[in-house]
Amino acid sequence: MNYFFPILLLFGVLTACTAEVEDKPEKEESEEYFEGIATTFEGKKFENTIFNDLLEELGVCEFESSDSTYYATCSPENFKISKFKNEGGLKDAFILEMKAGIFPKNAEVPLPPVRHVIIFEREGGKLVRVGGFRGNLIGKRPNAKSGADDLLLALYDTDDETLFHCVFKWNGGKYEFHSIERLDYGEGFRTIKGEDKLETTQQIFQQLRDKSLIF
Repeated sequence: MNYFFPILLLFGVLTACTAEVEDKPEKEESEEYFEGIATTFEGKKFENTIFNDLLEELGVCEFESSDSTYYATCSPENFKISKFKNEGGLKDAFILEMKAGIFPKNAEVPLPPVRHVIIFEREGGKLVRVGGFRGNLIGKRPNAKSGADDLLLALYDTDDETLFHCVFKWNGGKYEFHSIERLDYGEGFRTIKGEDKLETTQQIFQQLRDKSLIF
């Protein structure tokens, strides 16, 4: 596992890939079980002070009382924090969504124009990164067996102009890649089919990792 700092080590680039696909309806049956998420990054102040406490602990932003306005402010305009585990408090396990293009505190350059989704769990009193993605968190679904939500991420390859809907599941210590639900080359969503599905999916996953779309 990797600790949070330095934050720039968490970020990578997008990836390209090809796969045999078949046409599917606009919405996959398997995706119907996910509760949709659409983060809008709105508001000036968090309603719960625990969000401020966690952001201060991570050291990724400036509070409004600070003299500096160079870095991203600690506000819902730039960050969202949410639970992913069925039990335990938010302060010990949470998802951090970061707005595209913001300038995190102590970073040398702003983030690229893509959202970052980073999952943290507290171990030995310290926050540890247990999952990271460059893309949009678009869905969650309960998983009683793992004790944590399954996550649906939309990951976009700018080089190949391909959008992937990927499922990640909690393995007890971190989030692991599970499957690619759908992909879109720009001609509508399709799904991987046939005997080569497992091999093709693993190839796509490795390419996503190689370019740090999954980190």
